[in-house]
Amino acid sequence: MKQNFLSDPKARTAYLATKVIVFGIAAVATWPLSQIFGRRAWVGLAVFGGILAIMAIVVLAVASKGNGVDSGQERDAESEEDRDPEEPIQLELEDSIDLHSFPPKDVPDVVDAYLESVADKGFTEVRLIHGRGIGVQRDRVQKLLARHRLVSGFHDAPPERGGWGATIAYLRPRS
Repeated sequence: MKQNFLSDPKARTAYLATKVIVFGIAAVATWPLSQIFGRRAWVGLAVFGGILAIMAIVVLAVASKGNGVDSGQERDAESEEDRDPEEPIQLELEDSIDLHSFPPKDVPDVVDAYLESVADKGFTEVRLIHGRGIGVQRDRVQKLLARHRLVSGFHDAPPERGGWGATIAYLRPRS
């Protein structure tokens, strides 16, 4: 069940504080105009403050929806609560994997599982995005690839595919 972002006390406080600050800024900005244009400037204040308040509402609403998912797809709150935390999440396989979102200690296991899965699906070439940094993750990934039974070869990606921040691996066909 979705809740209104203003039902959260912190969000409501942030919203109200933002609204007060916005109207305060608008009033300070509009006061000199009121000296020149008279009462019409205060109408401008109301319009300006209203627009800024709407912007603040939109920003807070969007921020309250941000739950760490950057895939662009919203998660179903009920199914997330019902999911067993020990059960693996099923992801769609692609010809590349970005390893930035995995803890460094888990990268070897992730790469191994990824290679097994893509080989089962018939992929013959994959790209492993490990990042440039100082090369520690690149070395770990390439050492794993060098001894992996499914890998027939690998090399740094060409510049248009990530350069030395990614590795292209070639897979042996499954027998």
